[in-house]
Amino acid sequence: MKNILVPTDFSISAYNAVKFALHLFEASPCVFYFLNTYTPELHSNRLMAGSVTGFSQNSMAAVSSEKGLKDVVRRVKKEFKNPLHSYETISSFSLLKDEVKETIVQHDIDFVIMGAIGSSDNETIYLGRNTVRILNAVNNCPVFAIPYNFEFTKLLNIAFVSDSNHFFNSDELDPILTLAKIFNSSVCMVTLQQEKGQLLELQKLNHELFERKLETVPHTFHQITIDASLSLSLEHFIDKAKCQLMVMSNSANSYMNNLCSNFVVERSKFSLRVPIVLIQGAENSVTVSQ
Repeated sequence: MKNILVPTDFSISAYNAVKFALHLFEASPCVFYFLNTYTPELHSNRLMAGSVTGFSQNSMAAVSSEKGLKDVVRRVKKEFKNPLHSYETISSFSLLKDEVKETIVQHDIDFVIMGAIGSSDNETIYLGRNTVRILNAVNNCPVFAIPYNFEFTKLLNIAFVSDSNHFFNSDELDPILTLAKIFNSSVCMVTLQQEKGQLLELQKLNHELFERKLETVPHTFHQITIDASLSLSLEHFIDKAKCQLMVMSNSANSYMNNLCSNFVVERSKFSLRVPIVLIQGAENSVTVSQ
């Protein structure tokens, strides 16, 4: 039984992530936890201790949150009708990132799946404010970010992108192995390089670990030299290798960690057509000379 957490703000992007999650695990027994958080308006915070208005707005937000979650479950049951799936709702007066972290521990969550953008993000944004907050806050569970208009396709090939300055441990690769086994997928192990050349010693050690860890699933090794931009280089590889999902590490000093140091990730800086999964790397990044 898998436990899947799906945060939602009831936007089109959020429901697209819901559909992705349901399609992805359609053959697996799962409990889906649909989560919505709410907070009062900023101007009400000062009045919360004794203001009827503050409590009234809080009550209205709670009712709206609970109704929205019921509507999501009703729609899911109507559209999917999967006897392997059950659904729980969590409506919480709290910050999203805090509630996500608490829910992961409380319900032993295996994967978090959410839209790459939310209702307050415009089309120039690749990863929205809430998504970036979750990616930065969660360090014990893989997080999926689903592009706004992505349509689910079977996971035939999964790309796993590794940075040149991070030494992986075996546990970090567990989510990739799990996904590959569930969906009978091949794994493309991709090493990023700033310029063409032989693998660094650290990269060779990573390859040896990858080979041992993934011996039970089909896998191949690839090297990518970053040309104009990281996203363009990865898009080219995705097209060539026909990958439907990209897994990246959010370890210290990694490409994604640096990107997510901002409030949002703009499309002009990074953008992929396929969903990404971020796994939190152990704090073992090192500096390696070329």
